[in-house]
Amino acid sequence: MAHTRKPPRTSQNPPEPTKKPRTNVPPPQSARIIKRFISGQSIRKIAREEKRDRETVRRLVQADEVREYVLKLREEFYGLGSDAVDAVLHQLQVEKNGRLGLEILKGIGVVPEKRVRHRLLHLGNYNELNELDDLRKLMEERFNKPKEGRSGQGR
Repeated sequence: MAHTRKPPRTSQNPPEPTKKPRTNVPPPQSARIIKRFISGQSIRKIAREEKRDRETVRRLVQADEVREYVLKLREEFYGLGSDAVDAVLHQLQVEKNGRLGLEILKGIGVVPEKRVRHRLLHLGNYNELNELDDLRKLMEERFNKPKEGRSGQGR
C-alpha cells in the first residue's frame, strides 16, 4: 500500500476576483437612473446624460427589483382598461360628447380624411361611375398603402 501525501495546510485566503459584480454608482444617481428608465427614456440616452457606461445603466435597470416594479405597474395599467372603456361609454352615451365620438370614428377609419370628405361633398351625381371609381381609389390609397410611397399625392 502506497502512502499518499496530503497537501500542506496554508493560512492564505483565496484571491479576490478582479471584477466586482456590482457597480459603484451612488444611491441618488442609481435612483435617478431607475426613475428615468421607468418614465420611458432609453438606456443610451440615460447613460449619455448621466455620464455612465451603457452596460452599467443596463445592469441597474435590469435588476430584479426594477423588473418586479415595472411588472406591477403594467398590471395596474392594464387593469385600468375596463375603467377606460366605461368612461368612454359614459361620455358617449350619457354626456353625449360629440368630439370624443368624432375622434373615435376618425381613429378607426369611419370618418375619411379631409380630401376624401371634400370629394364626397362635391360629387354631383352619385350614379356617375367615374367619380365613384375615383373615390374608391382614394379610399384604397388611404387604407391599403403605407404613408411613404403613396401614389397620387401630387393631385
